[in-house]
Amino acid sequence: MQRDSGSWYADDGTWYYFDIWTSVRMQEQTPQDYEHEVHTPQLYGRYRYCHAFLDRHNDSDPSKICNMFHRNLFDESIKFTPWEHEIPKEFKVDSDSEIFNHIDSMCRAEHNKNVDKSLIVAAFGVFMTNHDSEADEEIGFVPASKSSIEALEKVSDLDSEFECVVCFQEEKKQAKRMPCGHVFHDRCIEEWLEKSHLCPVCRYAMPGDS
Repeated sequence: MQRDSGSWYADDGTWYYFDIWTSVRMQEQTPQDYEHEVHTPQLYGRYRYCHAFLDRHNDSDPSKICNMFHRNLFDESIKFTPWEHEIPKEFKVDSDSEIFNHIDSMCRAEHNKNVDKSLIVAAFGVFMTNHDSEADEEIGFVPASKSSIEALEKVSDLDSEFECVVCFQEEKKQAKRMPCGHVFHDRCIEEWLEKSHLCPVCRYAMPGDS
């Protein structure tokens, strides 16, 4: 199996995606895990998002949260993978390592010493492409054109419940709207589109950088 471009993995025509990030949240209740399907001319499959709170004062053993993420991401995924492929062992091992390293670094980071709780979010995806011969391009690793990024609509009247799905933070920063209608923090979506021309939510395709 070959790891390709960051957190995408290719294995016998199937693409696997993994990412993990942190968001500082104030509420006590852990957000509900959820899934959403992707169906585009380029690919089809499903994302799964799992959440856990990291309490730096009480969670002294990162392995407990790692094991929880593994169960919620992978142990339930027989029904999650639409074509019933077994998730490659190498992918799960690498993902487990990324989870542990991320949580361990959060516990050790000096700049987090005044942060009591952080929300850890992990995303797992399984996809098939419709054009195997163009898999690298079709999976989305084509930057959006500079002109299309600069043309994104600025948004000033953010909804009170707005949350950027790139950084998973609710700060009312400057935001921009993609042509598909999804809104993100301006720098979050600009940096995303500099790597991939696809919307992080619905995979709407922006003009690519040729």
